[in-house]
Amino acid sequence: MLVYPLFLRLSGRSVLVVGAGSVGTRKIRELCEVGANVRVVALQASPEVEALATAGTIKLERREFLPADLDDVWLVVAATNDPPSNRVISEAADARRVFCNAVDDPPNASAFFGSVIRRPPFLVAISSSGETPALSRLLREMLDAAIPEEHWIEKARALRRKWKDEGTPMGERFGQLVQVIAKDLERGS
Repeated sequence: MLVYPLFLRLSGRSVLVVGAGSVGTRKIRELCEVGANVRVVALQASPEVEALATAGTIKLERREFLPADLDDVWLVVAATNDPPSNRVISEAADARRVFCNAVDDPPNASAFFGSVIRRPPFLVAISSSGETPALSRLLREMLDAAIPEEHWIEKARALRRKWKDEGTPMGERFGQLVQVIAKDLERGS
């Protein structure tokens, strides 16, 4: 399956999550962390989801999914752990041109979440198009270990400011950055 990588700005945008078990809870938490307006439809909810609803962080509706739940949403997450239910959600989403992430159910998904590393300013996501999520996680952990330390990021920011001030051509910047980092490695910092 061919997919197109994309990062979404969901802050202030409506996202529907159907299901509030352990996986749904994790997705809800991640969506709240990026500022999405999260609405949850589920018959049962984890204590964490209940607490988020009580605090007013999310809106929780204890009932079955209805296609009209997709009105005015940008994204839906089907976290039901039930492929037939996910299929109903996915088909309703397709009819409304809304992307659907069906958790651990690639045939019923039009969107896939990657395994994510957030180390500002870096955001790295790895996807296997839903085929091997455990391997995606392993690769994420390996890459996380390779992302530079904060002091390298600060040096790169300082160099960028210097290059912009001095008008250093783009073609020369990478080589200069490599030299600075190599010197740090030689000194053991």
